[in-house]
Amino acid sequence: MGKAARRRRAEADPKPAAQRTFIERHPLLLLLIATAIALLPFLNKALTIDDPLFVWVAQQITTHPLDPYGFDLNWGGKTDHMVDVVQNPPLTSYVLAFASAVGGWSEGFLHFVFIFFAFAALAGTWSLAQRLGAPPLFAALLTLAMPVFLLSSTNLMSDVAMTASFVWALTLWIRGVDERRDALLWLAMAAAAMAGLFKYFGIAVIPLMIVYAAMKWRGGFRWIVPLALPVAAFTVYEVATKARYGHGHILGAAHYASLTSTSLGVGLLAKTAQLLSFTGGCAIAILFFAPLLARRRWYVAVAVAVVAIAFVFLSGAPSTLKLTPAIEVQFVIFAVAGLGIFTLAGADVVKHRDAASVLLALWVLGTAVFAAFLNWTINGRSLLPLAPAVAILIARHAVGSRAALVAATAASAVIALLVTVSDFKFANAQREASQIILQHYTGDGHTVWFEGHWGFQYYMVQIGGVPFDIERSTLHGMDLYISPKTNTALIPRTALPPHRVVETIAIPIGVPVSTIGSRARAGFYSDFMGPVPYAFGPAPDEIFEVLRLGRS
Repeated sequence: MGKAARRRRAEADPKPAAQRTFIERHPLLLLLIATAIALLPFLNKALTIDDPLFVWVAQQITTHPLDPYGFDLNWGGKTDHMVDVVQNPPLTSYVLAFASAVGGWSEGFLHFVFIFFAFAALAGTWSLAQRLGAPPLFAALLTLAMPVFLLSSTNLMSDVAMTASFVWALTLWIRGVDERRDALLWLAMAAAAMAGLFKYFGIAVIPLMIVYAAMKWRGGFRWIVPLALPVAAFTVYEVATKARYGHGHILGAAHYASLTSTSLGVGLLAKTAQLLSFTGGCAIAILFFAPLLARRRWYVAVAVAVVAIAFVFLSGAPSTLKLTPAIEVQFVIFAVAGLGIFTLAGADVVKHRDAASVLLALWVLGTAVFAAFLNWTINGRSLLPLAPAVAILIARHAVGSRAALVAATAASAVIALLVTVSDFKFANAQREASQIILQHYTGDGHTVWFEGHWGFQYYMVQIGGVPFDIERSTLHGMDLYISPKTNTALIPRTALPPHRVVETIAIPIGVPVSTIGSRARAGFYSDFMGPVPYAFGPAPDEIFEVLRLGRS
């Protein structure tokens, strides 16, 4: 350990080593234990939402390692080339492919491997908080207690891996700039390149790094040279994908986002209000820490804005959402929390007026702008990268007794746990339904068609089901047709040939909160389904209808 590092540690904890507690001496061990306790109960979570896409690409990689998207898939109701279906880079799938070579394709093993990414993100937050003057263990544990982080860490998508690389890129870069260490600058840019190859939004870390260096570095621009590394990595990747698939995948993903409507009839101001709702719900800890924040004058601004937020959204929300009074109340509460996050980021800049505060503010604002106005939909996955920044902001400003800080963190953790359990139940319901269908309806010589995608498609294909293709499929005789209620690309019943419902499979969720579904008005994975990331109240059963074609 260098002199500078020893000095920072001594300043952060002036007590002699012999007087420090075990936790104070081994904070990362405690963080690892907390991560394991939080995530190990969810190892058996079924694949959900876009998990299958990453797994199928990984399976392709095991046989064609240089051609990750070289196959076709029916994902949106018709068969397309995989390169046009997937809007994510393949690094996550390469990790899955490598993991499968060690432990196979079981959900439990793959989820276990992905716990590493969650811990890496939290360890990076711990290290970054040290650099930015916030209590590091507090900031890291608070990140774990955010609903968006805990839930996302139980999936096999690229979001947590990208966030871990994103945070470590910032940590290494800030240390390299502050200490004028070129090796750390290059490592930081390598982490930035990884972030962008896990998920394209990871590229956004580079402007943050540039802003910080421009504000802190005096005497030359030597720090610009390491930018060549991610630029080269992304250029090579774009050229390689264009050569193999006919178009560069980075520009293709950007084009897809620009073509996909995000408004659903909601105006600009109402869309902003919806962003606040998702931001506040995903990082709900701000609500519980509000009484503990050092500067309370911003309460007035928040209170004044609440009325405007409620009026703008509730008057401009599309009629198709049919919001209940309970959802309207939750929306306003979440929006208030969201507004509090942006206000806190602004207050941090006003108070400190330094590179760290500007970095945090731009981090939060940039993530939000992308999620609301550049991405194809507002969702929790797109807002995940701001969770560490919000936790660090809260840690920089919260004042109060240890009991008060623990209570506020625990309150956020309880909500995060409820939300994560609900999503766990939803995912497993898709797998359970496929097993019921396997036991009751396969093997009679008739094709078992199904509509809907996500994890339901993954498990239906495993039992021999065939995804219905609106352009190619032809229904015959006494074929079966399985229709889930909570899914996408569902076909109107009037477009089907004569049929009858032979069974309705209802699988209860049993948790008083929902994360997905237009019936619950919850849209963690897409605001197309509702204006809040999760909705409290009785969770609707997951319904799967079994149709038999023919009139008799």
